[in-house]
Amino acid sequence: MNEHRIKKLRWKFVMISFSSLLFTMLLIAGLISGTNYYLARKNIRNTLQYIVNNGGYLPGSTERIDKYNDNNSTYDVIRFLNEIFDVETYQNHANPEFYYTTRYFAVLFDSDLKVSKVITNHIAAVSPAEAEVYGETALALSQKFGRYGDYYYQVAELSTGETIVVYLDSSDMIRGISRILYLAMCLILLGIVVAAIITGIFSKWAIVPEIQNMELQKRFLTNASHELKTPLAFIRANNEMMEMLNGESEWTSSTMRQVDRLNGLIQNLVMIARADENADLVTAEECDVTKSVEETVKTFMALAETDGKKLEKKIHRDIKMYASDGQIRQLCSLLIDNAIKYCDPDGTIVVSLSQKGKGIQLVVSNNYKDGINIDYKRFFERFYREDQSHNTDRGGYGIGLSIAESIVEQYKGTINAYWKNDIISFVCILKPLKR
Repeated sequence: MNEHRIKKLRWKFVMISFSSLLFTMLLIAGLISGTNYYLARKNIRNTLQYIVNNGGYLPGSTERIDKYNDNNSTYDVIRFLNEIFDVETYQNHANPEFYYTTRYFAVLFDSDLKVSKVITNHIAAVSPAEAEVYGETALALSQKFGRYGDYYYQVAELSTGETIVVYLDSSDMIRGISRILYLAMCLILLGIVVAAIITGIFSKWAIVPEIQNMELQKRFLTNASHELKTPLAFIRANNEMMEMLNGESEWTSSTMRQVDRLNGLIQNLVMIARADENADLVTAEECDVTKSVEETVKTFMALAETDGKKLEKKIHRDIKMYASDGQIRQLCSLLIDNAIKYCDPDGTIVVSLSQKGKGIQLVVSNNYKDGINIDYKRFFERFYREDQSHNTDRGGYGIGLSIAESIVEQYKGTINAYWKNDIISFVCILKPLKR
């Protein structure tokens, strides 16, 4: 497994782990902040309603405590909920401490919506005149309950026919909610840094089983290839001997074709096994990409013509890039060979080369009318054949595009297949190798 694939696998592991942890932390922080906001808003609304029910005043006596403190189960439940969720109950509202710590003011309006009374003895920051302005502002708003600056307000109709507007100073509660949210964000950022460090350190060990599995697969391909070569050599020799003694027949010709096909498959298996090893041994230099692609196209001209297809080229001049000449030629050969095999009869194959930033863009297109409703991403899987019936009329082993993708990855580029108007195009974007 080459260094690029190992880095890619580690990066994938880090991103999956990191994303999962980040999502979990955001979910927890969101639940905590949301729950805190909900309970705080509920407290505020309960307090405002309590003041409204008392005509704009907050009773300071402990009369109501006796009403709820009768040692029954109802009070026990209320007390338990209050201790767990810190929800204001009427028992809390009757608490003398609550009377001295709550800051509010109220404005009463008569049936003609004229100010009839202003209550500001529970707040020092707002004068009676300012309270009237606040009250009229709340009446003009469409909501009966809401937030206005550091205050929450409630508008209600009293049984006397008057309209009451109560403002509750919630600045401390709002700051508390903001502090919790700020703390949650700081913890998330800290968690992100710690998670990035931990996953970065342990990712090397986490992907060891996957690397070992890939190494075993590569070893299996190499060993299987070597083990198959000997019996195939014997089959070929025996078949040739039979042809010498009895002459060539339909059966010996068929056997020879299958032997040749298996030999080709073995060569490709060896190529796959060595692809990763060769990736780290690539010799890069200033490559004349234009020349490499043009010469590769010329080698396929006769094959395309014999197959009844037309091979055209649209190659920009003087395109150079720091790369391996052998890999550029191999990539181009794989794509053109694939295009010739799958191009429609009497179709046209077009090879295009252009500059793409500091890199290049290589496009190989061909006519392919049966390209609708096909998952083109699977074309780059090893041994994948779009013809699931394993028809071998077109030849090939379903690994050419996989090898092409491996080459493109070494250049930190992309390769994709697109189909439109009965034409399939393989688009490769390659970046220069490091010097």
